[in-house]
Amino acid sequence: MNERQWLSLREMQDAYYELLIEFDCICNENNLRYDLCGGSMLGAVRHKGFIPWDDDIDVSMPRPDYDRFLELYEKKQIRIPEDRAVISNRDDTFARHYARYIRKDIGSVLELFDETDCPYLGIDIFTVDGMPENRFLLKAQVWAIRQLRKLMLTSVQTKNGSKRSKLISVAKNLLQPVLRAIGSFRISRTVEWWCRRIPYESAKYVGILNGMYGTKERWLKKDMLPQQNFRFRDGEYPGYVNYHAYLSNIYGTDYMQLPPIEKQKPHGAKAFKINCG
Repeated sequence: MNERQWLSLREMQDAYYELLIEFDCICNENNLRYDLCGGSMLGAVRHKGFIPWDDDIDVSMPRPDYDRFLELYEKKQIRIPEDRAVISNRDDTFARHYARYIRKDIGSVLELFDETDCPYLGIDIFTVDGMPENRFLLKAQVWAIRQLRKLMLTSVQTKNGSKRSKLISVAKNLLQPVLRAIGSFRISRTVEWWCRRIPYESAKYVGILNGMYGTKERWLKKDMLPQQNFRFRDGEYPGYVNYHAYLSNIYGTDYMQLPPIEKQKPHGAKAFKINCG
């Protein structure tokens, strides 16, 4: 077996950026809306590119555009290179409640997760869904999704060592076989069902329910519909006109300040070239 040629962080970012260029072209060709989100939106605003230590790219799509994107892909009506693919729970290729645009020429390993979970480097594509106007209902929905996400992730982890307590670690190890019997795809589709409960089209409030920030990613739809292009490396890519409200909600009002050195760490992903010959 050949030794893996691990990529540097810069090489990983280059590989992600190529995917972003391609994804942007796909969306433009098919009149699909998407936005930079999370750390990628922060990187565009603060660094005009990647956060220096970031090792991924995140985008979001309104639910109608997301559904249309997957439909076009399933019907082979979008043009992508041969060594690219879109994976999702629609066709049991990715046990998550969001999709990923991957490149099969670069493998990826993420700490704690089985390499078969998603063995390739790719852009995460989150959905923007309708969210409740009532604060109690909002918290209940976010809580339910968060618990289901924990179960889903536990089902695909290779080890469940917890930094908080040995008891939690033991509980997770006992729970994992049960969750795998239920099926990670079934759990992911249940998460997606919760995200879809309020139609995007008729919602007053929208947000990324399947992200990690919960109620912090909730906005008035009318405030988050306008887009503008932001510089990201050598190109310009769409994001929210009201980015200050979005980033302040997630990262705090001092988001333009760099975090302490000890927090300037990547997510722990490693990538390597795959010999396609």
